[in-house]
Amino acid sequence: MDAITGYHKQFLEYRGEMFLELLLKNMATILFILFILLVWYLIDKAIPYLMMHIFQVAGERARNTVYKDDEIRRAWLMYRMSTLRQLTTQMLRVLLATVMCFVVLNAIGINIKPILAGIGIAGLGISLAAQNLIRDFINGVLIIVEDQYNVNDWIQIGNYQGTVEHFTLRLTRLRSLEGNLIIIPNSTIQDVINYTKDWSYTAIYVTIPYEGDYDAAKKILMELADETVKQGDPKIFPDPVFNGITEYAQNGIKFRCFIKTAPGYQWRVGYRFREELHKRYTDAGIKFAYPAVSNYLESSDPAVLAEIAKSQELRSAQKPPETGNQRQGN
Repeated sequence: MDAITGYHKQFLEYRGEMFLELLLKNMATILFILFILLVWYLIDKAIPYLMMHIFQVAGERARNTVYKDDEIRRAWLMYRMSTLRQLTTQMLRVLLATVMCFVVLNAIGINIKPILAGIGIAGLGISLAAQNLIRDFINGVLIIVEDQYNVNDWIQIGNYQGTVEHFTLRLTRLRSLEGNLIIIPNSTIQDVINYTKDWSYTAIYVTIPYEGDYDAAKKILMELADETVKQGDPKIFPDPVFNGITEYAQNGIKFRCFIKTAPGYQWRVGYRFREELHKRYTDAGIKFAYPAVSNYLESSDPAVLAEIAKSQELRSAQKPPETGNQRQGN
């Protein structure tokens, strides 16, 4: 037993000496790898702050020179810079990770040339197996090049609407009005509706009954539209558009008005406009139309008319039946 214990101690001492000798022999390589990892960590943390500073400076210079007097283009440039900053940051971090991995492998003594060749062959196989992933990246590049939408734009993709919260070359993240996060791969994007691109319209649709005063309703609507445009808000553009009667609907006369605004400002203008329009119509005695069904009976026979009048009098004079609670209260 003592012999086995002594042999075990010798073995551990031998292994410890070998490990210490290996550690001392490769101390320079280990220190170099630790230094590379430290540099990798520091650069990876610095890239987002560096890109934010660079794009902020570039955006400020562009806004103060090229788009100095155009508030709409300045806002668009800010969103555009935010989108490009996110993509540039991601690409630089991926590139940094790739380079550092090759440096570490080379420091360990692994020949990276066969690895590069293997990556090329593996890339060919991956391209055949992951076609949807490649389409994601291609479509993401086209979205950026064609400037279809940017971060903070309100868009609709298929049946989904929301604010573009995050964009990468592979997917688009939307935040819906209820706060839901919607993740859409770029390869599945076919049709896009951008509600905040360049400019927008506040669309005011009004329906009044046929017996309502159309001329008065039109006058109030146009007066309110002119007041809204002339109030001095730089995000509301001049010359509202009134289209007149657009449809004779089942429940009344339909007409509409459009007010041109800055992108994304149309909803705020619409909320205030509809509230004020409701107040003014109420004060003027103008009612909005609502779904209703009207029955008309034409007859010149006095007996028929008398019978109809009699039935209406009976119906109005008839009391509703008492409920059990009412009987108990009596």
